[in-house]
Amino acid sequence: MPAVPRPNPADLPDSPYAAELRRADPRRRFSPQLEAEYLRGDLICNRALIRTICSFAVALSIGHTVEQIVVGRATALVLAQLALIVASSVALAWLAWTSAFERRYQPWANALVPMRSAVTAAHIAYVAAQGEVVALMTIPVMLISAFFFLGLRFRVALFSAALTLVCFVGATALYGVALPTTLRACVYLISTLVGGAIAAIQLERRSRTSFLESHLVAELAQRDALTGTKNRRVFNEHLTRVWQQAAADRRSLSILIIDVDHFKAYNDRYGHLAGDQALRRVARAVQTFAQRPLDVLARYGGEEFAAILYDVPGEEAKAIAERMRGAVMDLAIEHRGSRTAEVVTISIGVAAIEATDSRECQGALQLADQALYEAKVRGRNTVELMDDAEYRFLVTGVFPSNVAQLRRPGEVAAAYASGAGRAR
Repeated sequence: MPAVPRPNPADLPDSPYAAELRRADPRRRFSPQLEAEYLRGDLICNRALIRTICSFAVALSIGHTVEQIVVGRATALVLAQLALIVASSVALAWLAWTSAFERRYQPWANALVPMRSAVTAAHIAYVAAQGEVVALMTIPVMLISAFFFLGLRFRVALFSAALTLVCFVGATALYGVALPTTLRACVYLISTLVGGAIAAIQLERRSRTSFLESHLVAELAQRDALTGTKNRRVFNEHLTRVWQQAAADRRSLSILIIDVDHFKAYNDRYGHLAGDQALRRVARAVQTFAQRPLDVLARYGGEEFAAILYDVPGEEAKAIAERMRGAVMDLAIEHRGSRTAEVVTISIGVAAIEATDSRECQGALQLADQALYEAKVRGRNTVELMDDAEYRFLVTGVFPSNVAQLRRPGEVAAAYASGAGRAR
């Protein structure tokens, strides 16, 4: 079976996942927002494993406590050690099973796991001094668990493992464990720590790269293959969601439909490959004006793009559209087949509408399309704004023969008297 090609970060220059992949250093922390997203996803992915290990630790610690009491080794110091071990194990297990797992587990685990490991190492040294050398086998398991099974980040896991080793060595000297036994145990433990750390680094590197690539693939599925902007399906879905949010928040919404002027003539004169390159350059220039979290720019079809600007009033949206138009002209893409200018230009229709539950987003989209039509009628390479005043007289699915009628409500009533109903 052929290998699945890896996503190319250059295909999405505005993607934060692509930006991190281009750094080519997955050992580094991501930007704060992506780092939080990665850590949350990794923690959720490992939740079942964390629950299992924490539950097993509770059962093991309680069983060992009962055993120490039965065999008569439960001195005050031993009971204090075992009480801390059981309490911390129960706390971690409770956090692993509670609904607050995502918010509370890791902060508490960062403190509880190193403390429990240190106390457990000291207790194991005490048990080994009493002749139960087999208990030493527990410490390598603790070191490995810190790296792979308890959801700790690498630095915390390394600190926990190092603290465990130091506490064990100090306790063996305190409790009088035979020196050869201590030395052999230290060799095994240091080997386990180094091996675990190396494996953890490699695993996290692959995990971080996989996180970026999987999200980049998901983004590619939502993008137009030629321009890298969102595709029309994503635009329509986003428009529905953001319209509902704007209605709930009582915010305005501006929709822009952007058309590359005389683009067929460009393709006829320069060829489709040059046309594709021109579209990509136009998309990159326009994309810089729709970068906020609720904004979106999509390829709407052919040489048309559509943008949504959340909570942007009409005049401000028109000013942004003018800057878009200027940015495209500044690209200075030669277009000798244009009847408008000697370079590639765009026309933009802007619809600035106050979203309400009684209105439909498709009406606003049609108004932007109507505004674009008027921009073309006025000679192209221009911006036309329509707002609530024109929206009230717009008939869904009907384009008036004279767009200026939308400016004259008295004439609109007569012109639309036989229409199919107003846009809601």
